[in-house]
Amino acid sequence: MKNKPVEARELYHPSMSISQGIVRMWVEINNPNATGSAVKPHYDITPRPAEEFEVRVAILDGVDIKMMDVEDTSDAFIRCFFDSRKDVLETDTHYRLQAGKQASWNYRLCWMRNYTYTQAEDHKLTVQLYDRDFFKSNDIIGSATINLA
Repeated sequence: MKNKPVEARELYHPSMSISQGIVRMWVEINNPNATGSAVKPHYDITPRPAEEFEVRVAILDGVDIKMMDVEDTSDAFIRCFFDSRKDVLETDTHYRLQAGKQASWNYRLCWMRNYTYTQAEDHKLTVQLYDRDFFKSNDIIGSATINLA
């Protein structure tokens, strides 16, 4: 240990500002031919290639939708998007939906471009329900995020 270049590194957790411990180590690089040991196989640690998927979402029915307009109605529609908020797709609008009634879209959303997925990334699909308004911004009724991992 006297002749070894020992390094000490502190360990931190992203949510804490104080050290969670210390690692003391040294690194030795040996020539396998000089020491006479057998050559060990190398491990392939390259990341997996990205896989391509076509993503389809079927919006069928909506029940117990909150009424957002004064007349106790809603003009409900659904929009879906991924993390990047590119390629936002929407259903048609179910106008004058009344309290206690079921909205029936039977709508399919399809991202025709192949969606690349790498295992290192967390891809999330966000589904939002809106009340369409003509003279002001649309009111959000609810939202859900689905982790595709």
